[in-house]
Amino acid sequence: MKKTFFLLFASILGIGSQGSAQDKTPLAFTDLIAKEWKLAYYGDNGKKQPPSKQQEDYRMTFFKDKRVLSVGQGKQDQGVWQYDSTTKVLTITDNKTKGILELQVMQLDSSQFVVGYKDPNGALVEIHMLAVRQ
Repeated sequence: MKKTFFLLFASILGIGSQGSAQDKTPLAFTDLIAKEWKLAYYGDNGKKQPPSKQQEDYRMTFFKDKRVLSVGQGKQDQGVWQYDSTTKVLTITDNKTKGILELQVMQLDSSQFVVGYKDPNGALVEIHMLAVRQ
């Protein structure tokens, strides 16, 4: 069962990761991630894949208090996030389903956010997001 919270990733991701990251979030990371992000494109083996028509309105908003809001296709879901600066893993947990999504943070600055996800076949897919507001 897939929840709206994970709509941003639903076209290429299957949620099955288990475990949780011990919180080792540096202040700079919190300051950088705390904003609204929109899906720009997927990267797969050096190829850019634009979002589908259904994914064009997807947004994720991360808050400094570790809440996260996912909006897409007129639906909203809420969860919490944790970041382990040692492993550079961002863990998102859906409030309703308790589903866990683990993402490898590859790049984060004031305007772009890139995470990697290993699909069930072990292939790394990059998810590129852009800041909606600076």
